[in-house]
Amino acid sequence: MTLFAASSTQAETPPLWKDGLVDGDRVVFLGNTFIEREQHEGYIETALTAQYHDRNITFRNLGWSGDDVFGRSRARFGNAAEGWNHLNNSLDLVKPTAAIVCYGSNAAFAGDAGLDQFRTGYNRLLDAVERHTKKIMLLSPPPQEDLGRPLPDPKDQNARLAKYRDAIKEIAYQRGYDFVDVYDALGDTFKSGVEGKATLTSNGVHLTEYGYWEAARAIRKSLGTITPILPLKESRLPLRAPLSAAVPSPSNCVSYDGEVEDVTFDFKVMKRTTQNGMFELIIDGEKMGSFSAEQLQDGVGVNVPKLADAAEKLRRTIVAKNELFFHRYRPQNETYLFLFRKHEQGNNAAEIPQFDPLIEAKEREIAQLRQPVSLDIQLTPQK
Repeated sequence: MTLFAASSTQAETPPLWKDGLVDGDRVVFLGNTFIEREQHEGYIETALTAQYHDRNITFRNLGWSGDDVFGRSRARFGNAAEGWNHLNNSLDLVKPTAAIVCYGSNAAFAGDAGLDQFRTGYNRLLDAVERHTKKIMLLSPPPQEDLGRPLPDPKDQNARLAKYRDAIKEIAYQRGYDFVDVYDALGDTFKSGVEGKATLTSNGVHLTEYGYWEAARAIRKSLGTITPILPLKESRLPLRAPLSAAVPSPSNCVSYDGEVEDVTFDFKVMKRTTQNGMFELIIDGEKMGSFSAEQLQDGVGVNVPKLADAAEKLRRTIVAKNELFFHRYRPQNETYLFLFRKHEQGNNAAEIPQFDPLIEAKEREIAQLRQPVSLDIQLTPQK
């Protein structure tokens, strides 16, 4: 597990948006299937929650499977205009101060012929989001994964997705938004963060739990890193641990050769002082292995169960919060509560806002779970 702490020369949490996220921000996830399914996995939200552990930032997922930039899938029993109105009403409910938006997976099937319509629709959608905030980040759609035959070869569709990725990047540039290239990160340049042969998708299209873990890792990496206590790589993380979801306290220290150093100590000094000796890495009394000063300087991969457990507990609580919000803005019996059969059970619509205090209670749990985890880290010289 990668360990992080504050540096004397670099902010602990670099800004994700140009103006950064501040205490009290509410971030909305808006998009189609990729976004909606993230609420059930929670890895992206967990990574961002952990990165801003010192600020009260909340998240709301407004993803809708099969949706497009016109909100058509949100129409339910109505027309496209109703879907558009539903999307805007959902934004009014959430009142976001920042947004992460991802569309294009469905639109790309139209190829070149659909690009102009997509650009027009996307800009219209972003105008609607800007009624609430201009702190917006655009994600490209992820690529399709080639799982071999008899599943279709995704080559042609990925070529179309690449064109839509480029169009989204251009929109982000024109409007002054941040852009994250998920297509590239999970495509040809993808480098697995774990050993093994786990697939990113279950069917070439929809990400698995591991796929979302890697997507979160890619998004976080593209947004900047936090200065590490030790340059530990994320190469041996357990599958269920979504990055470094709990951050070591800056008050922790590393001890070696009987002297206590601040967490921001310079490995070059250590390397020169120890003359390339071997060190045993001990975290919370557990031996993690022996490494040379050169290895430690370049980065080593270790698992820290305490961090992994804290990360998983945080993620599960985020997923539980997301489920409560889903029922708040998309109640399963909304036909009876709000639509053409509300004359039968519309009186029960008054119960839907009662989800709000339940969501707030989960967010108080999240606020506790996102706090730094203390670790006792020692480097002991080996003779």
